[in-house]
Amino acid sequence: MNKSLICGTFMFSMLAATAHASTSIAEEEAWPELSLGDLMKVGVESASRKSQSVSNTAAAVFVISASDIKRSGALTIPEILHLAPGVEVARLGNNKFAVSIRGFNGRMANKLLVLVDGRSIYSSLYGGVIWEAENLPLEEINRIEVIRGSAGLAWGSNAVNGVINIITKRAQDTTGWLVDTHAGTETGKAGLALRYGAKGEDGSAFRVTVNGQRRDGGKEANGKEAQDEWNDNSLTFRYDKPEGLATRWFFSGRVFDSHSDETWLIPTFDPAEMYDAAQYGATQIAPFVSTRKGGDLLGRFERSTDGGGEVRVQTYVEHFHGDVPGSSDDHTTLDFDAQHRFPLGDAHDIVWGGNWRQTRHREIMQPGGFLTTSSPDVSVSLSSLFVQDEWTLLPRTFSLQAGVRVERQTYGGTSPQPSVRALWTPSETQSFWLAWSKTVRSPNVVQRTMGAYAVAIPSASPSDPAILIFAAPGEQTDFGNEKVRTLEAGHRAQWTPSFFSDLSAYISHYDGTFGKVSDNSDSPALNDMIAGPFADPTCTAALVNFGNNPTDRGICITHIYGNASPVRTRGLEMSTEWNPLPVWRLQLNASRMWVDAGANASYDASSLLYGSSPKYQGSLRSSYNFSADRQFDLWLRRIGSLAYADQNRGTSLAAPVPARTELDLRFAEQVTPSLELSLALQNLLSKDEVQFHPDWMPSLTVVPQRTVYLKALWHVR
Repeated sequence: MNKSLICGTFMFSMLAATAHASTSIAEEEAWPELSLGDLMKVGVESASRKSQSVSNTAAAVFVISASDIKRSGALTIPEILHLAPGVEVARLGNNKFAVSIRGFNGRMANKLLVLVDGRSIYSSLYGGVIWEAENLPLEEINRIEVIRGSAGLAWGSNAVNGVINIITKRAQDTTGWLVDTHAGTETGKAGLALRYGAKGEDGSAFRVTVNGQRRDGGKEANGKEAQDEWNDNSLTFRYDKPEGLATRWFFSGRVFDSHSDETWLIPTFDPAEMYDAAQYGATQIAPFVSTRKGGDLLGRFERSTDGGGEVRVQTYVEHFHGDVPGSSDDHTTLDFDAQHRFPLGDAHDIVWGGNWRQTRHREIMQPGGFLTTSSPDVSVSLSSLFVQDEWTLLPRTFSLQAGVRVERQTYGGTSPQPSVRALWTPSETQSFWLAWSKTVRSPNVVQRTMGAYAVAIPSASPSDPAILIFAAPGEQTDFGNEKVRTLEAGHRAQWTPSFFSDLSAYISHYDGTFGKVSDNSDSPALNDMIAGPFADPTCTAALVNFGNNPTDRGICITHIYGNASPVRTRGLEMSTEWNPLPVWRLQLNASRMWVDAGANASYDASSLLYGSSPKYQGSLRSSYNFSADRQFDLWLRRIGSLAYADQNRGTSLAAPVPARTELDLRFAEQVTPSLELSLALQNLLSKDEVQFHPDWMPSLTVVPQRTVYLKALWHVR
């Protein structure tokens, strides 16, 4: 996005705001803001597919409000998710993130389901979320509901360790003009969002938003400038037309074009091609600009029925194009979801429904690349039916919720996902809950059909062979669903009008996590310099393709991946809020996790493909109002170390990631009723510190830098 355009818009907004003072930002986000205690009474819908207060939800729930988002100073959704306890967020650079809940983190963490207004943005190609392609305008987010723990009954496969549902504002709540612009350094380089909304006489409303962001590159672990820039542009719209209190429907859509600069590390045996072998092993760099573009269209219809019931029907279509070195992907997804809620007598509340989804992928592979595929054209489908009953045994005191979802997938077959939850509320200020769930994580297209020439180990002497390691696709072992059983318990309490706490504990057993199950190191494939006429021609060609001298000895080892050893996780999560003064809000979050590979074995992180997770996390957030027009926010975070490292890829990727402390500051002033200016300083204590090693995608290790940016928010109705 043109910097002169951003600066011009910024100056225009300051001048125009003084002349147009209509509904102000201060009036929209008036203090006191919504506290966690107040949120106990606010409805959330992601835990059980119906609106219910946090205090009446038998799950580990945390709600990030629109005010929390603005006062955090964050510019992207992954950065916002730091606000929730138990959510692991790490930056792999200025345009890449790793986000997970309760372990198994990675750039494509595959045990967390993320939704936008109920539309899944979980990639069936990679598994996980491509965060750099999900740059939503933050001012359009009403709240983010974070459900920690299994939610397979409500949302199906891949909702294993949690669900994040990003819920946008109604068009009726976003009328008028909004200009949101910022400029600064590094991740705050430049950004502009321009929104217009209007409301009709019949109560219908629409909005259209143009949004763009630009980020500078960071630095490599060795101090060199990294090719890590990011440019993202999108156009979003939403149209709401309530037909009355009984019937509601809306349409929303987006088109986007995202470009992120990356550098991948491709195996090579040629010393002249190696890039800093001491840091990154026997690899050559492959710089490229990754293009991700596409769009989606969603429609939802809701109708209240007699007796307190509700019918909801939603459908969406999505198209996506993305590319990486040697490969590109085009896919189209069509999804249909319906549910019906109705009371049965005075004690039962029934919700039942179904879902159907199909995604058609087309992979284009360049010959001789380090990626391979057995199925360049593949369709992945999913269908499911579910039913749940909430049974009130003692009104306003004790209830049970039980149900099951039966789901059938292309790669995972048919699997039931049951859940049982109990809620006890002895008083209006306290609640206890207990839950047991079984969920599955379905294989993605990459794990089932794609292989990769992952590691090159050059010959140490003329008598030793060079080694090329090939990671085989999971179809060789018929890799299927990962099954997860989770037991959880929690307690919430409003101890005083100004102090609230939320504590949860869990234990999860994972059966068949994706990992290496075997290899052929005892009888590897040999090139013709060793085996002569009995050599494996594929191995010989691959060794030469990756730079091995045709006259040198070489072997090829295949790593077989599939449903590997069982894993167990245990943990505690806590969030508290205290308002020592009417103008001062303190939030303290903390989590602790233990992981092992079975009940009687110590955890071996190297057996898992997807990186590692910190044993502990904690954050302290202070929000203080000097006056009605001036705010000061301080956000301090401590994240534990990561033990996992790749011993085959040089010192940079073999070193564990140390614990880090992060500090963000924000100062904001309401200059006029329509204009707010804010100054944010981010990552003040952890400059040049690695947060996460690249895992599934072999990109360079990039360390985030400090960021300073100035933001202007102008809103006129």
